[in-house]
Amino acid sequence: MDWVKPKHRARRLKSTESVDTGSDAERRSASHWLEQLCEENVALLQSSLPVAVSQSKRKNRDHAVDRYLNSMLWGTGDWEVEKPSHREFLHDLVEAFGGAADGSHAAKIGKWITQQLPKSNYDPYVALTCAGWLHALPHVGRDIPPALWLDVLQSTLTQVDRAWETGHQDGLFPWIIWACEIPLALAKQLSHLGGKDRIVSDTLNRIALVLEQTADDPQTLLSFGAQDLRAVVASLIRSRWSATGVGARKWYPPQRKALSKLAMLMLHLTDGHGRSLLTEAETTRHDPELWTSMLELCSASNKLRLACAASLPNDVGRAMGMKPARIRKDKSNDASLPPLSVYWESNRIATMRRSWRDAGYRIAVDFSSDVIWLDITAANGQRLFSGDWDVELFRNGTSVEVDVAWEEVCWFTDDDVDYLELECDLEDRCKLQRQVMLMREEGMVFMADAVLSNSDARWDVRTHWTLAADIEYLPEAKTNDGVLIAKNAQSEDPSRTAVTKRQALLLPIGMPEWRRGTRDAALQSDGQRLTLRSFGKQKRMYNPLLVAMRGLDRDPPRTWRRLTIAQDLVVTPPEIAQAYRAQVGKDQWVFYRSLGQCKRRTLMGMHLNTEFYAARFSSGDGSYEALVEVNAE
Repeated sequence: MDWVKPKHRARRLKSTESVDTGSDAERRSASHWLEQLCEENVALLQSSLPVAVSQSKRKNRDHAVDRYLNSMLWGTGDWEVEKPSHREFLHDLVEAFGGAADGSHAAKIGKWITQQLPKSNYDPYVALTCAGWLHALPHVGRDIPPALWLDVLQSTLTQVDRAWETGHQDGLFPWIIWACEIPLALAKQLSHLGGKDRIVSDTLNRIALVLEQTADDPQTLLSFGAQDLRAVVASLIRSRWSATGVGARKWYPPQRKALSKLAMLMLHLTDGHGRSLLTEAETTRHDPELWTSMLELCSASNKLRLACAASLPNDVGRAMGMKPARIRKDKSNDASLPPLSVYWESNRIATMRRSWRDAGYRIAVDFSSDVIWLDITAANGQRLFSGDWDVELFRNGTSVEVDVAWEEVCWFTDDDVDYLELECDLEDRCKLQRQVMLMREEGMVFMADAVLSNSDARWDVRTHWTLAADIEYLPEAKTNDGVLIAKNAQSEDPSRTAVTKRQALLLPIGMPEWRRGTRDAALQSDGQRLTLRSFGKQKRMYNPLLVAMRGLDRDPPRTWRRLTIAQDLVVTPPEIAQAYRAQVGKDQWVFYRSLGQCKRRTLMGMHLNTEFYAARFSSGDGSYEALVEVNAE
């Protein structure tokens, strides 16, 4: 078989490009390959298809047809496509052919495929359904009318040729299905006819290049909230299965290492229930076999295996022969685990977590568009916030459109906190800054919007968060804080963490604690939309919110106060700087934000000349333990 080792691949590809013209190009086309195989009699070709065999008779290197079909749903989500009904054909295919054969149903799906190609060839559901139809051939191939059978193959291979010609400049998925998975699936089904060595070796070289390139630069896989990441990895796994089924050699270390990198990407973008972050929880699912299959193929390091066992549901760790509960209790494993937080600058995505051993306390932020997507999970892994994190501005009663890109101005991570600060410039009207910080030990999240203007105006700032579908906000009767509760207090993995109805405390520390004294701010919800509003006539506004998620079983007492700030023995107005002290249970914290020019100021006996400061406060001796300090440029 014409397999090229990775270190020689670039030289080999360059040489083949220089000579691959005329008859050589024709010989490499998928359609020409099919014509050579089918030129005598398609009926004979169809009758020679291998049939599905039992597990006892199957070679160790091959997999059951139903395993291929069940894996077609790995990583599939609610993609925005022209015809959402195409999703039903994919599910129908998996359900119908995952067990017994049904020729009439296969013919129905086959006709639908020919109708959709080529006009919808880049619809992910069409591509996946076509690949699944080919994987199902051992079950149903002999019962399909020969004319339809050949029509589907000709339509399919036309798309394969187009994918080989155009490349994946317009997107990696579903290009990888047409260019890689489908050729290998066909080679596997028709391997007994011969003539498949060239198409297999070319496709494997193509996969190797894609794997290594995307692992080194995952920008393509992380676009649109990484919605294609899992589906691409699933297609690579099925392609590897098909290649193994025709006797192709194993991947070389560079490909296995690249797949390990993609596995780590997936892990950072996964919640404690195994569902993909940066998308609605109900549109994705936990696929334990996806993880175990991937870890088998990439020869995962001990670091990756430990991280998967600790942070994913128990079925993944147990399938690897590990004991997840014991791993989570053993703090000595922390030194052997990957970094907790990652920031992908080119994709404008950041993930934060408290610990690999915790099911929850995870944050994912995607600010690649003007509306930020935010996911925050509670202690038990349940989504609290999941969706748009938006802001509305009104200046003197007129709406100010926030339709410009966000830029990162500060990213900081250490053992205590993860801190991300973003900014967008709204021309000459104002500058909008946004902060999100995870405090690891406390299991708390601090978020804030700052509106910075140079002229007095009547500002109305409304920060909106999207609550997860099964989360409800309940305000307190006399104070301005509230709680997030789970509407259905049931865990997807009861063995991990007990589920409590109370998931988080919300402290709007920029507002007065008592409702009776509140006139210029509000925290309220409208269905799944939570809004923090503040308004007033001044140059600059600040909208902070503190989310506490740890130790809520006993409903801990909480309180907060705005602090007095002095500069040159004069009290500083709120439009210049603001500071707060918050308490939950017996623990206290101090937050300070300069909204004007940074100058030396004093609060609670502490002198600060910084833009943002957060610290733990000890009421016993009045000392401070700094968590983060952000200085102006």
